Amino acid sequence: MKPSLPIERIRQRYTDEWLLIAVDEFDELTTVPRRGRLLAHSKQRDAIYERLLRTKIKLPLVTYSEDSPPQGYAVAF
Repeated sequence: MKPSLPIERIRQRYTDEWLLIAVDEFDELTTVPRRGRLLAHSKQRDAIYERLLRTKIKLPLVTYSEDSPPQGYAVAF
């Protein structure tokens, strides 16, 4: 099993990629994911969603490695 790492560290390692992360720890006050294990990364968002459908993790996080998503994508909270 991969070690749990800070989410920001994972994002910094994979430039301009979509990430699928199994969340292991949240900030108790803000509920922001803090630590997790990288399950997949890809330049193609669809590849991450395909992997998500085959995964049975309880707390998945699909995110983009940069602060802004690529052109043509939007972020919803």
